[in-house]
Amino acid sequence: MTQAANVISIAKPSKTLPKRRTTNKATKQARHQLLAGVAVGAVALTLTGLSLTHLAHGIEIVTAAPSWEAWSMAVGIDCGFVVLEVARLAVTEKLAREIQKYAAPTIIGTLIGSALLNAFAFGAAASGYIVVPAVALGLAIPAMIYSLTTVATKMYLGRKS
Repeated sequence: MTQAANVISIAKPSKTLPKRRTTNKATKQARHQLLAGVAVGAVALTLTGLSLTHLAHGIEIVTAAPSWEAWSMAVGIDCGFVVLEVARLAVTEKLAREIQKYAAPTIIGTLIGSALLNAFAFGAAASGYIVVPAVALGLAIPAMIYSLTTVATKMYLGRKS
């Protein structure tokens, strides 16, 4: 007993060169922007670590709280304004308008609190005429963290406004 078999010929694929990964100017620029945003974010993280140390020290001096409580409060203050700013920039425009009434006063309040306690911690370690620049540095650090966080987030997300 013999059976007939259906034989189908398969066409051979034409010889094509593998597609080259092309990178145009916009792709390169977007990659460079992303990497620069990551670098700016790394500086913001470094300053946040510095600020957390001084902020926790300032809270300990002012409140006589145990170290773990001072650190918890410091993280809540500094990381609070950082994540609120990132959230404000990362959401849709509609949601950004909705959360703005909560985020804006919280960011302002935590920036002021962080600046004052950082200035206090910096000033407590200084003496004489060095107190003035020490306090100025303490006031400047939270502002730098805020600016760097905003710039890094916008660069990473590719937002213009």
